[in-house]
Amino acid sequence: MFGFGRGSGSELISRTLPSGLFVAPPWFKPRGYRHFDAPVGEGFLARASDSEFVAHRDWSPLIHYTKRTKRYKPAQGQTVYKNRPIMYASHRDACILSKYAHDLSVALDARYRQLDLNRNVIAYRQLGKANYDFSAAAARFALAISPCVVLSFDISGFFDHLDHGILKSRLRDILGVKEIPTDWYRVFRHVTAFSKIDRDDLAQHPVLGPNLRRASRDPIAPIASVKAHGIQIATNPNKYGVPQGTPISSAFSNLYMIELDKEVAAACTQHGALYQRYSDDILIVCRHDSEVPLRSALLEATSRHKLEMQAEKCERMVFDARNPASFQYLGFDVSPEGALVRPSSLAKQWRKLRREIACARRVGASSVATGTSTKIYTKKLRRKFSPIGIRNFSRYARRAASSFGSVHIRRQVLKLERAADREIRALNEPIRPPHTKAP
Repeated sequence: MFGFGRGSGSELISRTLPSGLFVAPPWFKPRGYRHFDAPVGEGFLARASDSEFVAHRDWSPLIHYTKRTKRYKPAQGQTVYKNRPIMYASHRDACILSKYAHDLSVALDARYRQLDLNRNVIAYRQLGKANYDFSAAAARFALAISPCVVLSFDISGFFDHLDHGILKSRLRDILGVKEIPTDWYRVFRHVTAFSKIDRDDLAQHPVLGPNLRRASRDPIAPIASVKAHGIQIATNPNKYGVPQGTPISSAFSNLYMIELDKEVAAACTQHGALYQRYSDDILIVCRHDSEVPLRSALLEATSRHKLEMQAEKCERMVFDARNPASFQYLGFDVSPEGALVRPSSLAKQWRKLRREIACARRVGASSVATGTSTKIYTKKLRRKFSPIGIRNFSRYARRAASSFGSVHIRRQVLKLERAADREIRALNEPIRPPHTKAP
């Protein structure tokens, strides 16, 4: 049996450098959002590893909100919107869930190596690679066996339909036990029989709303106060579904899918095909004569796991040098001619550039007018929209271009960088009167 989360909490879970600087364990992530408790410090980390403390913990309700994202669909010629329910845990609960998620992910990585699934399951793992590496690998595989068929599948309401019985069975298996230990069972129950409070209910409340909006690290309110104010606390009435947004949700989703991954990957290997799964997005690249049996194998496996495919999101594309069509995968349009950053992703960066330039111009002009500055400072802008930045779209796209060996992606990012450079330079150019020609 794996010793996940076991112990008195006295074991070394962090370290302190000789200078006295605290170094947090790899699973700990500070969170700055507002909740029903304050952000935790290093003093709470030992408790997160104390199985007795976790086993008897009273968990706080999750806070729920709906995240709305928009995406342009070229085939339909329109922008579509997707609503995604997000729930986030209190600071102390999130700290505990992070520790258990880390331990579960370590065990899953060991199981993936044992089952030879390292190259197949690519989401929510520390593999030292980015999405463009996996997309480029799929493109190279398709080119190597071309002409071939690329099949893309999307599981309907993935997190919302994970069966609790199947997940519980998988957890027993990965822990190597017949009965789940109490601490692990409490963690399991927190994200299956979860309780939640709608953030809009808090925001609209005359007392709690101002607390929520206040720029502070203090708790929004004690749970007892929230209940006293009549805020509704809803619980999950179903025997299925885990919330999106908690630190352990992604690890539980990978755990749930491990048998499906094993079955479908084995079928693909038998047919000389490629199988990759990124969360609920599944990709199969195969020869024409393998398409029917592999499609059947996947659909049968998803049915056994009480999941369904979104028919409208299941796509088929013939990958052939004579066919200029492309398939979308992990943010890229991939065709036999090469790869491009998806137009929607690129359009988002252009909108961001225009927004940031307008903001810098407005704030900078105000500072110059009031005498608090002599010019508009552009250093931060350049870090955001040029390859000198450490983590920005420009650096990301350049690394993607290298991974794909794509001149097309490089041209896309160069066009954006040059436009950004022109706009940034223009911020401090003198404004000429209208109808006046430049000298």
